[in-house]
Amino acid sequence: MCRAAGVWLALALLTDVASSIWSTLWPLRFHLAKLRRFRTALELYSPAGSNLDVLILSASRCIVLLFLVCVAAGQSRQRSAEHKSLGALLAKATSVCGQLLLLAKCIAIAVLAEGNLWPSSQYNIGIFYMFLPTVIGIVTSITEYFAAPATIEGLQQQHVSIDSEQQEPLLSKPDGGSSIAVDADAPDTAMTLAKLSAYDTPLLLVAFAAGAVAALTAALIPFYTGQIIDYASIEPDVAAFKTVTLKLLAVAFLCAVFTGMRGGLFTVGMNRLNVRIRTRLFQSLLRQEIGFFDVTKSGDITSRLSADTTTVADQVCLNLNVFLRSMTQAAVVLYFMFVASWRLTTISFVLVPVIIVISKLYGAYYRKLAKKVQTELAEANSVAEEVITSMPTVKAHAAELSASASYAARLAKFFSLQMTESLAYSLYMTISTFLPNVTTAVILFYGGNLVLEGSMSAGSLVSFMLYQQSLSNAFQTCSSVFSALSAAVGAADKVIELMHRQPKIQPSGALIPANFEGRLQLENVCFSYPGRKDVQVLNGLSMTIQPGEVVALVGPSGGGKSSIVKLLERYYLPSSGSVLIDGRDAGVYHSRWLRRKIALVSQEPVLYARSIRRNICYGLEAEDGVPADQQPSAEDVEVAAKLANAHEFISMMPDGYDSDCGERGISLSGGQKQRIAIARALVRQPQVLLADEATSALDAESERRVQEALDQLMQSHTVLIIAHRLSTIQAADRIVVVNKGKVEEEGSHDDLMEGDGLYSTLVSRQMQKSRF
Repeated sequence: MCRAAGVWLALALLTDVASSIWSTLWPLRFHLAKLRRFRTALELYSPAGSNLDVLILSASRCIVLLFLVCVAAGQSRQRSAEHKSLGALLAKATSVCGQLLLLAKCIAIAVLAEGNLWPSSQYNIGIFYMFLPTVIGIVTSITEYFAAPATIEGLQQQHVSIDSEQQEPLLSKPDGGSSIAVDADAPDTAMTLAKLSAYDTPLLLVAFAAGAVAALTAALIPFYTGQIIDYASIEPDVAAFKTVTLKLLAVAFLCAVFTGMRGGLFTVGMNRLNVRIRTRLFQSLLRQEIGFFDVTKSGDITSRLSADTTTVADQVCLNLNVFLRSMTQAAVVLYFMFVASWRLTTISFVLVPVIIVISKLYGAYYRKLAKKVQTELAEANSVAEEVITSMPTVKAHAAELSASASYAARLAKFFSLQMTESLAYSLYMTISTFLPNVTTAVILFYGGNLVLEGSMSAGSLVSFMLYQQSLSNAFQTCSSVFSALSAAVGAADKVIELMHRQPKIQPSGALIPANFEGRLQLENVCFSYPGRKDVQVLNGLSMTIQPGEVVALVGPSGGGKSSIVKLLERYYLPSSGSVLIDGRDAGVYHSRWLRRKIALVSQEPVLYARSIRRNICYGLEAEDGVPADQQPSAEDVEVAAKLANAHEFISMMPDGYDSDCGERGISLSGGQKQRIAIARALVRQPQVLLADEATSALDAESERRVQEALDQLMQSHTVLIIAHRLSTIQAADRIVVVNKGKVEEEGSHDDLMEGDGLYSTLVSRQMQKSRF
């Protein structure tokens, strides 16, 4: 950022000085002999006849800004921290003073300068040599207003950053305030939107061409209007009057046709862009690691997918369309205005730099404010979603009032930010509306004098005023959409940030070994969850599961049993230590291949609103990129269902395997859902099965049927099971007791019961509960 600002600043200063030197020497190239007669340059100076003041002003700005940059680059780190904003403030003040003086120079040239704008002979060189560098000076001073402070602040920030790194070399880099971490090298919002729009380049080019034709024909309407006035009043000519009227009607018709074409094509292109953004965002979410969803509220994610993407579609796309239309119209109208009267045009644009600076400042402020509004809305959505998804709990505890109060508190913060947003918008619109009206009054006064002097016809002045009104409308439209565009870009920033977020666990492995044994190892593993980094869940844990072995994990709640399963599934990476599969790090294997070899049955199975058959085949269908020869057949599905003890109840359903499960499997009981989940694991023909409390949430009958299915699996698979049922634990080849993140003891049921350890204590407690 600092380097880019420095380049812009250097280009602006170089252009500014070069144009002012050229404008000062240009008139003398025809009268070089006069150089010997001038004892002082002040003898040549007049506000409307010399650019010596532009040269002095340009050189002064250049010296001051270069001095401030050099000071920022050379001052000590301590002074950089103490005077962090002083240099930037002085740079802005210098640029503003230059802009004001150059604006005054423009007015002086337009009102006082004699002669034509362009050269008409060798000795009548016109006054463009004064006018053009003055305009260039205004443009470069605006560039300096933004580039110089950014360069100075960037240099000072580098000093502060270096000082911080030297003082705290051992501190780890903070994660940042946002729960959604992004790649530091991710493209900015505008660049990303431009790349996503590039797919529709032909469509957008045609739309832009139609918009240009519409703007050109719209600009001809004031021209013909002025001619009609002249032919009807000043120089009556009935034939010419009728001809010009027909031309006006033809131009108006073409303007309407091309305007409609532009609007329709832009709408199609922007709708396609919206679909593309939603698709890329959802694909990015699918790439993220499980830890991302642990630390990111579901309301934030939902807000990105729904509210923020809708804002991008409805606001960025729509307002960008209007903005481009207005800017094209302004460019065409400006050309006609300049041809009609360059003096009036110059006066018209006196306040434009002021409006640009105000718009830039407002846009930066509004963009930050819009981000806060979107963040607070996501917080409110998160509260609402949490309550809605747990409504039975809310009802059971009569917590409706507290839930309502919590949501109302979030909405109150959201409303407060919206009020600030509304006040800022109101002030901006007041200023941006008032300044053009002031300009119109000045133009009428000066143009009326030109008509009275005979330098301009009344029709030409009317045409010019219509151009001015059209230009004013274009700028007002730009101003109104600019605030909405700023708010939408704030929402788009969040979408683009998430779209470019790089997952911390990259599925970079490509190994697909010919032989897979299924040996699982954890070596000195330490682990903490991303949302609870201060809590060590696993602390130097080591264990090995041999191929074909059935291992049961037992221990107190919170001891780390489920965390072991999640590490084996590569949902998370250990803080230290290694997770090995067949002696290799789990990350070297092809992720999709590994998911088929190691299957998981969790405590809370998730089914989707699709048929039972498709739920069992979930992740193995053609749309998942699985080749046809690797997709499960109907026979494979039935075999898996039979092994999972699910075929009987599925066959009794009206549509059998084609019966719909409903949203989240609502049409099935808990035991039925769990058995379908087991079938979904088995249809992959895995060699390793991980069962995490697969029967803990079921009633006695459902638990019995699911347990029968698990008992069958233990005879033909490597199994790691977390269970609370004593019969399941006893059937394991080995029992590993995990407590406080470590393996406390291991062995067979009989061996552990002979000792006086944690396992015998847990079994005794369970047997005592069963008696009651």
